Amino acid sequence: MKKLCFTAFVAAVLTLSTVCPVSGQTSEKKEGKKKTEIKIKKMCITFDNLPGERNYSQAERQVINDTILAVLKEHDARASGFVVGDNIESGWEIIVRWLDEGHTIGFMTYTGQDVDNVPPEIFIEDIAKGKETIEDIVATYKQKERFFRFPYLHYGSRPEIKQEVEDYLDESMIGVAHASIVVEDFVYNLSLEKITNSRDSTKFIAVRDEYITHILERLGYAETLAQEVMGRPIRHILQLRINWLNAMFLDDVLTVLTDKGYSFISLKDALKDKIYRKPEAYFGLRGVSYQERLKYSDPDLLPASD
Repeated sequence: MKKLCFTAFVAAVLTLSTVCPVSGQTSEKKEGKKKTEIKIKKMCITFDNLPGERNYSQAERQVINDTILAVLKEHDARASGFVVGDNIESGWEIIVRWLDEGHTIGFMTYTGQDVDNVPPEIFIEDIAKGKETIEDIVATYKQKERFFRFPYLHYGSRPEIKQEVEDYLDESMIGVAHASIVVEDFVYNLSLEKITNSRDSTKFIAVRDEYITHILERLGYAETLAQEVMGRPIRHILQLRINWLNAMFLDDVLTVLTDKGYSFISLKDALKDKIYRKPEAYFGLRGVSYQERLKYSDPDLLPASD
């Protein structure tokens, strides 16, 4: 990543976005007008891998997080960020900024490892170390809840492993940050990085438009699944990652979600939806949404209904 060239393009593309809005996007936001209709659809925005991937320099992480936080503030969105402790290095200032802005800080395993790649006792130790990494700072900010996001949304491919981890989380009073909208932003981020040195800004806009289309497709799928498993709309939880893609195009993402009738809520409020308390018995190898975990649960392994 040639960060100086790439960072310069952030400003250029964001400027171009103001005159080349996403297809179907209203102009109200660009004109500084606020919508007056009541929004009944709710969504929490979440970010994995805080404060950023290992291959990002500290300067890049700062630009990415500053841009994301500014967009969240503009949209009055209280988000959640999940820390990979082993990636923090000198990034504590970034974590503090998230807390100062009123966002929730959760954690992933300390090393970001997959539950299916290590013995359960090692995975649980990694959860504990991840929690310990952020404990002092979130306690200082009087954040009562502790939220854990499974790396890759893998909860365990064998019942005994999944149960052992769940028992630990329950005993430790750690809530699981499920996701109802799962997107492949990492794929589009790779596409973005491939055109870092391009002088054609329309290539960046093309990536943005493809990404927004993907977001809306995944949203539609999530809404359909919610209706299928719950018979009603749910409070959605969108899983994103801390990367250049979302630094550059989060404003467009939140704008189209607002145009779809969504308002943004905290993770604590989103998890109050009863869907996230329904038992599931999904043991597939893919990281999937919570609706899919319910839909594709093994009926023989679900607890008996009352």
